[in-house]
Amino acid sequence: MRPDILHPEYLGHLWHTSQVRQQIEAAAVGGRMRSLAMRTLGEIRLPLPPLAEQRRILGILRERLRRLDRGGEALRRAASGVTLLRDAARDALAPSCATPSEIPPPGWSWGRLGDVIKHLEAGRPLECHRRPARDDEWGVIKTSAMTRGVFSETENKAVRAETRVDEHHEIRSGDILLCRANSPDHVGAVVQVVTCRPRLLLSDKSLRLVPEQDVDARWLAQLLTTPYVRAQIEQRSRGSVASMQNISQASLRDIPIPIAPPGEQERLGQRATAWALGTQRLHVQVQAAQNKSEQLRRAITDAACSGRLVGLTDTGTPPQVRAMSVQPRLSLWTDDNIGRSGHRTAQGPTADRRAETTITAVQLEIEL
Repeated sequence: MRPDILHPEYLGHLWHTSQVRQQIEAAAVGGRMRSLAMRTLGEIRLPLPPLAEQRRILGILRERLRRLDRGGEALRRAASGVTLLRDAARDALAPSCATPSEIPPPGWSWGRLGDVIKHLEAGRPLECHRRPARDDEWGVIKTSAMTRGVFSETENKAVRAETRVDEHHEIRSGDILLCRANSPDHVGAVVQVVTCRPRLLLSDKSLRLVPEQDVDARWLAQLLTTPYVRAQIEQRSRGSVASMQNISQASLRDIPIPIAPPGEQERLGQRATAWALGTQRLHVQVQAAQNKSEQLRRAITDAACSGRLVGLTDTGTPPQVRAMSVQPRLSLWTDDNIGRSGHRTAQGPTADRRAETTITAVQLEIEL
């Protein structure tokens, strides 16, 4: 790197701008694991103003991002609080006994998970795109749809148009889904689907648990998230590598569980649903704010590294930003004063585009 023309901190921010990230994504090659060749990496073009302008931009960015970081930390604390609230609700609704050697509450009895499950349904592997499914396409859920405490329908992959789909595997509201293969921390994760978009399918790493007719599905879903059952699943999981474990259907059915009487199941199920819906609404709100915070960070960085952001205390018109020209062979967008000549320049962004990006950054900041 040339410190006489490129500030290291400026490069760090520049590397995360949309302008640079789009070039990187377009140049990456490979399937599930994409990579960049060193030669290709060296051809990424960077907008490069004079060093003094870079320092001015960094001064603005430090203050703006410092304020954004404080908000981001508050959002992370809020997300942790939602998780603690969900866990507290789960523990409050669990039976007081934690092992088969303990005497269950009056009316309860010890049995096996297979005693309350009518049958298990597994998805199958399908040919998919890397992107999520559109509304008119079939999609297959990813394991991340089941491992965040609430069902996330957006965590899916689009099924290729020529692939045959078994509509029996479509996910429905009320389904109890279990992640049968994942890391030790996430194998056996359970969610109950509150709402689900049409044309979304089980994957080969998911199971649908269909309870017996006299079993309350809401109670069963809550029971499967208790620390005792989670520990049983972890003990019974197997795998050739530590990072990917599996739980078989037979092992699931054999797990000892405390079974509540029907009336108690309904009461606990209703309470569990109320708590789950409340924490899910909070989770969605916090996640939306976090996403907007990340969009604002990108918009601010994009605007700053393109000379379209003024200081917090500046008034009037922004300071004049000198025109930048593209020098393809150098893979840098540089100011004319850098002293390199003989390269054909390319037309820069239009005024309309600059205004659009600046408005986006300001709107996001106001909303947050």
